[in-house]
Parts: sequence; structure tokens; C-alpha cells
Amino acid sequence: MKRYGKVTKSLMAGILVGVTLVGCGSSGTNAPKDSQSEKADVAEGGSSGEKRTLEFWESSFNTELAYLKEAARIFEEQHPEAEFVISSKGRPEQQIDALNIAFSSDAGPDMFGYSVSSLIQPLIKGSNIVNLTEAFEENGWNEVIDANLLDAQRGLFDGSYYAFPVRRVVMGIFYNKPIFEKYNLEVPTTHDEFIKVCEILQKNGIVPIANPGKVPAATNRWFDGYLEKNAGSELHDKLCYGQASLNCPEVIQSLYDLKELSKYFQNGHFSAEENEARIMLYSGEAAMTYSANWEAGTLEQQGQNVENWGYFRFPSGQEESRSNRFTYGIYVNENSPNKDLAMDFLKICASLEPHKVAFEQEKAVDVIRNDVIDPVQLDSLRALLAEDAENPEGSYMATNEMCFPPKLTDTLYEALDKVLLEEITPEEGAQMLDATAEEIGFYVNK
Repeated sequence: MKRYGKVTKSLMAGILVGVTLVGCGSSGTNAPKDSQSEKADVAEGGSSGEKRTLEFWESSFNTELAYLKEAARIFEEQHPEAEFVISSKGRPEQQIDALNIAFSSDAGPDMFGYSVSSLIQPLIKGSNIVNLTEAFEENGWNEVIDANLLDAQRGLFDGSYYAFPVRRVVMGIFYNKPIFEKYNLEVPTTHDEFIKVCEILQKNGIVPIANPGKVPAATNRWFDGYLEKNAGSELHDKLCYGQASLNCPEVIQSLYDLKELSKYFQNGHFSAEENEARIMLYSGEAAMTYSANWEAGTLEQQGQNVENWGYFRFPSGQEESRSNRFTYGIYVNENSPNKDLAMDFLKICASLEPHKVAFEQEKAVDVIRNDVIDPVQLDSLRALLAEDAENPEGSYMATNEMCFPPKLTDTLYEALDKVLLEEITPEEGAQMLDATAEEIGFYVNK
């Protein structure tokens, strides 16, 4: 079965080396410590043996982010009696496993970074995470943080704040501008227009959509788009938060729509990694993919001309067109002996400087401080992403682990695959979701 056609081995090798998220790789002499060996030196009574250690767990994707390094630098400057230690815990799914194991024995780091997600709820219920609601009010953080970043927390965490937002991730469709120009294609504003674009590309031998289906969340992004299209904002949110039955016409129709769309995915998309999808895009074999604002940094890392790439949100056709966004935040361990230091670190994260540095070094448009973004310095792609991050119509959450408990997320991924493989009907897929939701007690006043 033909899969990636004309892609050369040299191109593949170049793409697969060193692809990371969000413009990683900022450097500096004042970077925080990040090795277990340095921690061992402290334990053995080395030069910093008397210092307090503020331990921060992070996924491997984010340990090099400029805002985090700058915040750590400022922290150590303000607290010469302490050191900030970053420990990488691998991919996000590996990190959450490590957190659950650590917290089950009342251990764990002083702080950690993770998305505002249902996966944090068990830690909250176990009284492992500091409730930051009062701190938000006392420090006026509500006044400097985009309100959209706080809305999702209230929906997930019973009206409270447990995460300090540090990044806003915008998701949508990235496309190859030269390919669109070659075939006189306009950016679609309706779903019908979007399908027409896919048809024209396919007729001309271009794979319309490179979908890294081996990453279940990638296919789920399209499903979420169709939920927004078919359910509308109010019902979509209710479905995310267990306030409406998942066995409903809107979910069923979204599964049908996803199945129909999948004919525009590349052959073998079920086994495709993210880097393989990128290879297809960079080579011109494919025209579009569904990803997030970290793609801007990745494009630059791979030597791509960012001006050749565009972005548009999923064309849901809703009168009030919302963005697909999620928030990344910092959590504090309730059992940490260093909560005072942790709260000081959050105050630094709320200040202007870390986010200013992130923009200067990485042109990061996912920062929480809009006042550091200089539109004049933005390329056309980042300008679109920044605009979408501030979409006044608001945003919707993903139905996977952003909102759904782990078991329901697993069922969702299984249902999506089985529907696309034609092993079950969309009706049966909705029944699967509903059965798991009932089993785990997901529904609340549906």
C-alpha cells in the first residue's frame, strides 16, 4: 500500500531529528538545574547543600521553554537560599503516571506543569493540589490573566482555580500556502467550502489532510470540530462536562461526519506519527493538518519558511465561531514543605518579565500576557495564531482527557478508530461512549 510516495530519505532524516514543541531550545548561562546528579551533589553536602530545593516536574516538551527558564532565573536571584530544579518526566502521559504514583505515597514534587485537564481531578479529590482561588483574588491575578484561560478551570474544578495558567494553546488547521495558491484555493469559511477544498486537492493528486493517526488525540481534534458544528456551543460544553447524554443525534452525526472526512486522510494514517505527517506537509505531498500553535516554532526548527504556512480554525459554521483552545498551567503540591517558595514562584510567573523574554526569544504567542506581544514583530502565521488566541467568541475544550476521565477517553479513542475502520456504526460508537459514561458516573444532571 502506497503511503508517502515521493518523500526522500534525506528529507525524512532531516525532519525526524530534533523535532520538539513550541520553539524549544532557548539557552542561557542562568538556566535552572535539571539533572539528578546536581540534586545528588546537594544531598551529599556540596556547595549548595544548605539550600532549599524547589522541585518542579515537567514533560520533556516544555523543560526548555524560555518563560520557565526566565522565571527560574528570577526566582533564584530573589531567593539565594534556594535553587529551582526541573525534572523531566518524559511525554505528558508518562508525566501524569509519575505524578499519580508519587502522590499515592504523599510524595511528589513541590510544583508541576500540566494542562488544565480532567486528569488532574483525582489529585484534587485526593487533597494533593493547592486550591489557588484565594491567591488569585489576593494577588489580583484575575486582572492580568486572560479570562478565557480561567473559564475552563471553573468548568472542570467546581468553580475553583487549581492551576496558574502560563500558556494558552490554540489548535486549528495549518495549510501549505503555495499549494493553495497553485490550485486557486481560498481559505474556507464554511464546512461545505472546506470539503470542496479537500475534493480539489485530492483530484489533483495532493493528499488533503496529513493525519498522524497513531496519536489518538490527532483524530479526536476533527471529532471535536464536528461536535462544535453539530451540537453548537451550549450542547458541546454540556457533552464535555457530563451534563448531557453522549448517546445523542449530535454525537452520532459527528461520528458520521468524521468517517466521511477520513477519506481525505492519507493512506495508512492509523499508524502515522506526528513527524511522518510533517514530512508529507514539508514535501508538498499533503496540504493540511490539524495541530497547535507550537507548529510555528517547529516549522522554523526544520528550516521552513513560516510565511509559506497559514492557519484557520475548523469551519464549524456556527454564527459565533469559537476557537479550539486549552490552557497549560502550574500546580502546587498541598503537601510540599516549600509552599511559600512555590507561591513566590507563581508571583514571578504572573509578572511581565518571563513572558516578555518568551516573546523576545521565541516569538511565543501562547503567553498569558497579551501586553508583551508586539504585532509588528509577528510573521503572518503567528499573527493569525495570536488573533485566534484572543477570539472574543471564546473557545471549546477537547472531549478527550482535557474533559473526559481516563476510562472515557480510552473508550472515545477506541470508538473513533472502530468507526473509521467500519468495525462499528456511529450509532454503536455513541452507545459505547454512553455505556462507559454511565459506568464511571460521569454524568451530572444530564
